[in-house]
Amino acid sequence: MENDKVIVAIELGSSKISGVAGQILSDGSLKVLAYASTPSSACIRHGAVYNLDRTANAIAEVIGRLENMLSAKIEKAYIGYNAMGLKSMPSRVERVFNADTVINHEIIDGMYAECERCEFEGYANLLQESQEYFVNEKRDPERDPMGVACRTIKGDYLNVLLKKQVTDYMLQCFSMAQVQILDGFVSPIAQADVALTEDDRKQGCALVDYGADITTVSVYKNGLLRYLRVIPLGGSLITRDLSKLLQIEPEMAEELKCACGLNSSDSETILLGGHKFNAKKVYDIIDARNEEIVTNVVLQIKASGYMGSLYAGVVLTGGGSQLAQVEQTFVKMMPDMRTPRIVTEPLKGVCWDEQSWRRGDGSQLALLSIMARGDENCCELPAMDAIDNLNAENQDKVVTLELFTPDGENAQDVRDRENEMKVQQQKAQQETEAQQAAEAPAPETGGVRKSNWFKKLLNGLMNESEKFFDEDSDNN
Repeated sequence: MENDKVIVAIELGSSKISGVAGQILSDGSLKVLAYASTPSSACIRHGAVYNLDRTANAIAEVIGRLENMLSAKIEKAYIGYNAMGLKSMPSRVERVFNADTVINHEIIDGMYAECERCEFEGYANLLQESQEYFVNEKRDPERDPMGVACRTIKGDYLNVLLKKQVTDYMLQCFSMAQVQILDGFVSPIAQADVALTEDDRKQGCALVDYGADITTVSVYKNGLLRYLRVIPLGGSLITRDLSKLLQIEPEMAEELKCACGLNSSDSETILLGGHKFNAKKVYDIIDARNEEIVTNVVLQIKASGYMGSLYAGVVLTGGGSQLAQVEQTFVKMMPDMRTPRIVTEPLKGVCWDEQSWRRGDGSQLALLSIMARGDENCCELPAMDAIDNLNAENQDKVVTLELFTPDGENAQDVRDRENEMKVQQQKAQQETEAQQAAEAPAPETGGVRKSNWFKKLLNGLMNESEKFFDEDSDNN
């Protein structure tokens, strides 16, 4: 059975801006109804917007192509973000009592709220999650200390941060493209939902998204995200090296990279597109840059402090995961860890209306994971069979749009005005709900606390923009 809701997701990637519209099926799998993408190298670098006009135009282009496929108007979307500057930051809050005190929700909520008030200069705090608690200086942590009597308790939390300028530019681009953002999700964290099993998270693993301009390392242990970093290196550097050193066009360099990968050849030459290349030179160029990227990934895994306890090993995804024999580089650099598992599709599967949309190389995984998190309808599909099935008995039920109102006013202007009022009412309602959610105490779920503050951040930026325009209007 299909969900009636149509979920639209947009991802601003370093190589392409892509969009998808689909439905969540009853078994948790995804049905893709429309897919579109456009190159983004001219407006996005390392996952961050640097040309606002071009980015807004690209978003509008992707939305327009999705609308053409669906024959429906899209005004809302969920977005995913992953850029240089995205990182996790641990924090700790401590309470000391004069006598044995039983831990209750008030204490836990107060500690969580204190952590929430922490400010990180130049960064937007997007996500906060409780980790563990240490009671009475005991070495073994507790996930849920509720009901325990103690004199001291220390709570560890993980904040996910992104440079404020990156979030500001991103939100401005969607505003310029006239696309309402329903919510935003950290792409590598959303990816974990569709790429990792529960055992992966518990046993410990490093989810590595080997992208075009950036590579993201997310470390999980005991079911929790423990560490997240973005490396400003990706597969496009290999393409650039090949293009520069072999003096060929980037398109041919990309084709050469995909065709050869890290496969050392016994042949002395490689023939491609009527050109002849020295096989050893091609292999050495690819291997050198790839080894640099993987070395940086390994350094981040070591920096997480969990290098020796990731029993599920490395889970590799992203377009760079398709570089032939790339997993052997990880084996060489981390011989004590199992061979990486490459994931290119969500674990629960995807049903594509058009197989030509499916890349099957891991580059769409983040986009599909954002769609899977959506829960609000983004557009209304036309009821095409309603007209086809008309007969003499129900002809009078067809609604025809009038050109003018009884007062002589243009009827379309009236409808546009009413639609605009509905949009403003929905916007006001969403802002109120977001504010209430931000101010409401965490639900009573033991010691576990988790918050996604993207809507709060979005509303804050919208309020700042409206204040700016109001002041500008007053000055004029």
